[in-house]
Amino acid sequence: MNHKIIKIHRSSRYSDRIVITLDNKNVFRIPEDVFVLKPLRVGDFISKSEIKKYDKKMRLQEAKDTAFKFLSFRMRSQTEMRKKLKDKSFLEHEINYAIDLLLKYNYLNDKEFAFSFAKEKIKLKKIGPKLLSFELTRRGISEEISAQVIEECYNDNSIYKLIRHHLEKKKINKRSKLDIKKKKKLTDFLLRKGFNWQAISVVYNDWGIL
Repeated sequence: MNHKIIKIHRSSRYSDRIVITLDNKNVFRIPEDVFVLKPLRVGDFISKSEIKKYDKKMRLQEAKDTAFKFLSFRMRSQTEMRKKLKDKSFLEHEINYAIDLLLKYNYLNDKEFAFSFAKEKIKLKKIGPKLLSFELTRRGISEEISAQVIEECYNDNSIYKLIRHHLEKKKINKRSKLDIKKKKKLTDFLLRKGFNWQAISVVYNDWGIL
């Protein structure tokens, strides 16, 4: 059964969407670029199958818009974006459409994301290479990119300097006398921060607390 279009107007919330009202009071939306290619007019009749086609195109538009909204908050990895869109109940082909579009225009770039993420974590959290590697892997960054990011970022941020920062923050001074329990607690903390024992021991030795 076909239905008659009784009203056409632009969405007040999304300016790139056209709202179509039918004679049975049902409403559906069309992306503006789709509407321009094949305009509808008040008085036209439209079938259920045609409405379904428009609904599918609208879902693709919504997936794209949602992806851009997520990017407006911060950079994302491909894996993060895919999960975010899936959490919003988009279907696999809708997610792929949005991801492919973002990749095409370089709005999604795992290498750029990884460098930005790493620099922020090192600057704010003073984390070590192991923890950074774990965090990047968790966000779907490849081993190749992760290794490159870690090598370059820790050239600019001395691992020893980061470890010394944590010692100073915990008010550990050079030649501090630490008992076995306190030293173990400190070492466990630094290991959790992503530093290996080799780097930790170098700083301990330099500070005379080994």
